[in-house]
Amino acid sequence: MHKVSVANLESGMRLGKAVFGTHGEVLLARGTPLNEEYLAALRTRGFHFVYILDGIADDVEPTGFISERLRASNVRNLQTMYELMAAATQSIRDQAAEDGAHVIAELPLEISEAVEQHLKQLDRAVESLLDEAIETKTLASLASLKSHDNYTFEHSVDVAFYGVVLGKRLELDRSLLKELALGCLLHDIGKMYVDERILLKPGKLDAQEFEQIRQHTVLGFQMLRQLPLDSTRPAHIALQHHEHQDGSGYPGKRFGTNKVFRTQSERFNIRRINLLAELGAVADVCSALSSDRPYRSALPTPEVAKILREMSGHHLNREAVEAFMGLVQLFPVGAAVRVSGGRYDGCLEARPTRGS
Repeated sequence: MHKVSVANLESGMRLGKAVFGTHGEVLLARGTPLNEEYLAALRTRGFHFVYILDGIADDVEPTGFISERLRASNVRNLQTMYELMAAATQSIRDQAAEDGAHVIAELPLEISEAVEQHLKQLDRAVESLLDEAIETKTLASLASLKSHDNYTFEHSVDVAFYGVVLGKRLELDRSLLKELALGCLLHDIGKMYVDERILLKPGKLDAQEFEQIRQHTVLGFQMLRQLPLDSTRPAHIALQHHEHQDGSGYPGKRFGTNKVFRTQSERFNIRRINLLAELGAVADVCSALSSDRPYRSALPTPEVAKILREMSGHHLNREAVEAFMGLVQLFPVGAAVRVSGGRYDGCLEARPTRGS
């Protein structure tokens, strides 16, 4: 099977992987022949690509990624959390709009019983995500089925999954992996206060627009640190996931050492980037590069790997990137590879299935 852009789908093609809705329901099952009605529904719902059966390694389903049903469950939980947090800050946002403010300076929360109850539900969802991620040994694909309408939530689920898989490779204990997962799930929650037109703008941002984007880290931190969580680490992931190793990031221009291990003095140095935030940053960049966006298509895995390595050292933690690259299969089992140059230029080769 292989990935096909929704724009290039044709009637008669058969799905290689099931397509799930936002509530975890199966919209289209594996093996379903596509017709014009199904093609229109996929486009309307904003899906960018699906997997199609092609007779080549159809028995090998893409592995090393979160199950679509668990993804849908986490997306639903995130949507609810965003809605509850938006309601908790409604009065502050209304006042800011009345004052003509472009950036909300402070964000005091009114923690309702509904928020506390949903945090418990989110905690259970994180445990399920941990169970899947901890069992993952390699990442055979960096692409996942994301719909346009749910991109923010689905991106956050991907970031959490990548982050936990990376953290497991670095031998973090389960309590830290849980904090990493929760922080990654909520790392962009501050973006609910950023104008969507700015988030989706294909061109270069002006100074005022970029300031709004930068503010999402601070707002996310302000929100998460007020929640009844066991640790402040998830809040610091939201705050620091755009910091750079060379100190050129935002919002605090913190810096790193490009190492995973840190001494006790380094752990308590407020100028240093928190390790979980560094792992979240690697996962965040990876998910963004491997996703379809309004201004570009998703990049193939080899290109994502190349850019991640180019960003390591000055932006991303070099040791964390190298550990992540050790998980990624550039050309996984079942992938079709076209040869460029030499005697077999233009030939299409499919990697054999296991045991063949």
